[in-house]
Amino acid sequence: MSLTSTPLLILAVCLAIGAPIGTYLLWNRARGPRPVRAVSRFGLIGLCQATVLLLVGLLVNNHYSLYASWSDLLGDDGGGPVAVHQATRPVTDLNQSGGNPPDQQQPPLGFGGPGSSAHLPPMPPNVPKPTFVPGGHGTQVAAFRGPLSGVGGNGGDVAVWLPPQYKDPAYANTHFPVVLLFPGYPGSPAGWFSVLGGGQVLGQMLTQQKATPFVLVAVNVNQNGQNLNCSNIPGGPQMATYIAEDVRTMIEANFRVSDHRTGWGLMGFSDGGLCAGKLLVQYPQYFRSAAQMAGDSTPDGHQVVHAGPQVVDQNSTLWLLTHHRPGPDTPISLLAAVSDQDTDSLPVAFQLQAAAPDIVSVSEHKHGAHNPEVWRSWLPEMYTWLSQHLDSAQPAR
Repeated sequence: MSLTSTPLLILAVCLAIGAPIGTYLLWNRARGPRPVRAVSRFGLIGLCQATVLLLVGLLVNNHYSLYASWSDLLGDDGGGPVAVHQATRPVTDLNQSGGNPPDQQQPPLGFGGPGSSAHLPPMPPNVPKPTFVPGGHGTQVAAFRGPLSGVGGNGGDVAVWLPPQYKDPAYANTHFPVVLLFPGYPGSPAGWFSVLGGGQVLGQMLTQQKATPFVLVAVNVNQNGQNLNCSNIPGGPQMATYIAEDVRTMIEANFRVSDHRTGWGLMGFSDGGLCAGKLLVQYPQYFRSAAQMAGDSTPDGHQVVHAGPQVVDQNSTLWLLTHHRPGPDTPISLLAAVSDQDTDSLPVAFQLQAAAPDIVSVSEHKHGAHNPEVWRSWLPEMYTWLSQHLDSAQPAR
């Protein structure tokens, strides 16, 4: 009987109903000394609670597709066959030597904000730099209120993880590529380094020379508990501007990182996957590549939906790839990682690839559902792919 099967759910309903009835019938039939009778009755109460918890757990699991099978629940975290459906256009604008990319033409206007050259404008001089303090799992964290968006400033807005090479004298003149990380909803930047082990996994890969050294920057995209889908809300929070303009410029001003679009990538899981995909298409002048794990293609946050269908479309990766794809001067690449057992996200990935086969690659996993253990197991593949689709970091010669 499979974890998500209807017979198991029916059995759980019957147990949840039958346990209280059985408790009522057996309550006064307990035999033995008083302590024994008390233990028996507590056992009956515990059985009732256990059956209710089982039913609630199954309903929640089926609704959110958290675990697709018993093996998934018991720790089979997404291993197994992987089919990679590559995009049709090869990478043409990357600099894998570690130096500066060649000068580029003025890129097209970003859908979510003002256009700019491949270099970002400098940090406004009247805006103080945030104070970074040690965080958990080798990170530095800061509260940061964006000067353009007005978003942030509540603490824990940004968490930064630096690769070991950052302090290596051989890399003293190297400007590192950056990957912005987005949690799902609800979620926080800290989850990227605690639950998913984003820095730990990358550190292991760097030791094995299987990835390029990235600076990882996790961003709080769920400000004040709101699911904004990383979008600019008319008359409301300007979350897309905060990420693409404020956070990116602040990181460049505070750390030794690339100032070219080809050195900046995006990655997220679940709702954060939508953020990564749609920001890539909205801001090709700032970002080169993105990886989304079990991400959606259309926003469903209350404020975005309430703003109307036009705002929903303008923040939908699928709509953007169909109606507002970047020009040839700013090529982009998107990897959509999904599992056959995650039935909500699976069709999304292939819809994105059908809309833009020259941009979107799909990594199709056989096993694994919609949960952090699965996404953590995918991280080595994501880091490898981003290493191939962003500028590399090499010791400066």
